[in-house]
This record gives sequence, C-alpha cells and structure tokens, in this order.
Amino acid sequence: MAKATPVSDTSEVWILDTHRVGEIAQCKALADMLGLPCRIISLQSDFSLPEQIPDTQNLRLILSFGNAVQAALVLRGRCKNTPAIVQLGRPSHVPAADLDLIIILPQDDYPVAPNVLHLRFPLNGAHKSQTFIPQIDPNMRHGGTVVLYGAPSRQFFLDKQDTYKLLRFSHELAQVNQEPLHVLTSPRTPVEAEGWLEDISKTIPMQMYIFRKGVNPFQKFLHEANRFVVTGDSASMLADTCRTGVPVWLFPLRPKHSFMTRLQASADRLGLQNIRNGLVRRGWLGSGTCFGKWHAALAKQNYIRLVTPELSSQMLKWQPNALRRDDDMQKCYASIMKLPLFIAR
Repeated sequence: MAKATPVSDTSEVWILDTHRVGEIAQCKALADMLGLPCRIISLQSDFSLPEQIPDTQNLRLILSFGNAVQAALVLRGRCKNTPAIVQLGRPSHVPAADLDLIIILPQDDYPVAPNVLHLRFPLNGAHKSQTFIPQIDPNMRHGGTVVLYGAPSRQFFLDKQDTYKLLRFSHELAQVNQEPLHVLTSPRTPVEAEGWLEDISKTIPMQMYIFRKGVNPFQKFLHEANRFVVTGDSASMLADTCRTGVPVWLFPLRPKHSFMTRLQASADRLGLQNIRNGLVRRGWLGSGTCFGKWHAALAKQNYIRLVTPELSSQMLKWQPNALRRDDDMQKCYASIMKLPLFIAR
C-alpha cells in the first residue's frame, strides 16, 4: 500500500453504503467516534461505486462493510492522496495485507493477523465512553419479557415448530417473573412467520408487534424491558439487548451446513486449520461464521443465558450480577489511531 496522507482539520471519512441498516449503523458509529466530517456514498445494487463520486481531495479514510470491500479498493485506486481503508466484517477473497485495518465481528470465523481486530459484540449501541455494560436495578423497569424474533437465514433454520418452542419458553419465563409477554418481529421476518405467530398467539397469551416502517417499539423496549429473549440468527439484536444491562436469553436455532462449511470443518478436524487460515489471509479462500462458538463464549462469560430444556423456576429468575466489559468501541478507536495517517498528524 502507498503511504497515506496525514489527517488534518479538512479531512473526510467516507462510508460506503450497502443499503443494509445494521451495517451502515455500525459504520456511522465509528465515524462519529472519530469526529471528522463524513460523507455517505451509496453503492449500486451489485456493491460497485456509483458512476459519479464527489471530489476525493480531502478523503483520508474509507469505512467499508462486508461486500463493500471491493468498492473501497477501487475508490482508493482513484485517489491521488491514498486514503486508509478500515473494513468491518470479513473481507471475502481480499488479502488482509491490502487493507489498513480489518474489524472482525464476533460471529465471523476469520484468522488472526497484525491488522485484524476481533470484537466481542457488533458495534450496535456501543459508546466510546462506555467500558462496562451498565448494571440495572430490575425494579426500575416495567416493560415485561420481550421476544425479538428474527428470521430464517443462510446460517439457520427457523420454522413454525421452532417458533412454538420459543414462545412456550418465553411464556414460562414471563410467568415465573410475573411479567407480560411481548413479541416483536424484525425487518427480515417473513410474512409466513408472521402467520405462525398469529396462530400461536391464540393459545399462548402475548402482545404482538409486527414490524412496519414507522411502527416499531424496539427502541422503547430497549429502555423499558425487564428481560429479552432473542433468536440466534441476529448478532445485532443480541448486541443491542446485551448493552441494556438486563437479562438476555438466547434461543439457539438449528444450523444449516453448506458444502463449504462441512469441508472447512473436515479440514480443521484433520489438523489443516493453519493452512486454511493462511489461504484466507491471502484472499485465496473465503471464511465463514461461527455463531455457536460466539454464543457459547458469551454464556460462559455471563453476558447471556442459553435457552435449554427443563430450566428450573429459580434459573429463570437469573440476573447478571457482575461487571461485564464492553470496550469494543475503545479498542476500535485505539486501533484506528495507530494507523499512519493519524500518527503522522
């Protein structure tokens, strides 16, 4: 990579917009932390740059997420003053050495490298000034038990039977803690799943909130809920709820195993993980996800509880009672400040 031009008061950060709400929110959180002027560049549907882009004279830092990495490399190639690239999420089939900093989300399976930072949580709801998750007085909240319902995904199954098991557990959790039960769907929840929820609500009492633009009490419940139950498909929902400080229960979903995930698992069992990691770092091989490993680590560290069969009433009254670190944003800031364009100021 060419030498980056140092940051000044006129320097700009550009965010490459993938039109995915969770991705742009995390990029904005990073940009706000840096306190520099920011532009948002909307990518085309194939994640390529738009035909017209603003003058790049003051561009010093590009924030890209996921599939935007190729556009970030093209944009840097068009600049006279070489900007740095900070990539959030896996840079699929791009050599790690081509990027200045790679911030890997906790559900991603990506190897260690000198310019790679692994997070404990996605950056949803993270604050530079917050080092620990707040400790909450449960008597100060009266929002009840809240289920955040996601969707089937490339990684997980979620069918009507899973939905019934989720709501049966959530109902028991609410009853033990003498709270009302609320169920919120997400922007990704399919219409078919909304029908399942409607059917099940005839036998399990709950208040349902179907996601619609402009009608979504998610932020309200983040401030009021006594506890959450989150489906295992969404890293963002898990991060948002954990950062409230109230108890969070994770409902595991059945994983999907593609040919590539089976192949990678077989290679690792044969002791070839180091070779696989080397190929990923060189951009010759893509990497996958490791939701289960992340969820297990969070449970072990007392950030969440996993929904398992036959939990006792006493277990359902679980309250996190120890300080739990939440310093991902500080780590991101420290790593970005070590980039040559900031050191040279």
